[in-house]
Amino acid sequence: MTIRERLDRAWPSLVALVGTVGVVLALLVFFGDDTGGNDDGGDEDVAADSTDEPQDDGGGDATEPDEDASDEPTGDPTDDTDEDADEDGSDETEEPDDEPTEAPAELRTPIGIANQTSVEGLELTAADRFEAGGWEVAATSGFNGTVPETTVYYPPGLQESAEALAAQFPEVGRVAESFEGLNPSRIVVILVDDYLDEVEAEE
Repeated sequence: MTIRERLDRAWPSLVALVGTVGVVLALLVFFGDDTGGNDDGGDEDVAADSTDEPQDDGGGDATEPDEDASDEPTGDPTDDTDEDADEDGSDETEEPDDEPTEAPAELRTPIGIANQTSVEGLELTAADRFEAGGWEVAATSGFNGTVPETTVYYPPGLQESAEALAAQFPEVGRVAESFEGLNPSRIVVILVDDYLDEVEAEE
């Protein structure tokens, strides 16, 4: 094969190669400036716009809470009423009356007094006190027991009388049902050491 024949066969390939190179060069000439400009500043622009800070365009952001919508309670029409009531003192709670209440005459039944303390004759002193308050003392005695505090014991049917006596004499701090060994026909007051403290405090 001669050299000419080889050139004739290779010529089409060379033409195709030259054409491809020409197309590539043409693309670089026409579009090379635009793509280069985007590469120079495009990334920086995207980074500037991709911020997590809320953008303030002067019109407010619908996704942000409205600062004007505070959680402060609104006025309640009942507030003024309550304040006025406090100023007038009409809602002031009345303190319970601790003053002794004299028992009605119909509830003053005869009583017995038993002395559990070591103070000799205390039952007689107590008898004078009860009689001065309008109660009849039918009997007095000593008592050997473990009653926790000064108590008036009542048999069936005399609970009201026992409560009336305790209300009139605050030193009798406890009211309870009677038990075996006490007179079943009358209320009985058993004096304990706290009785002395209460009476001395009054004096």
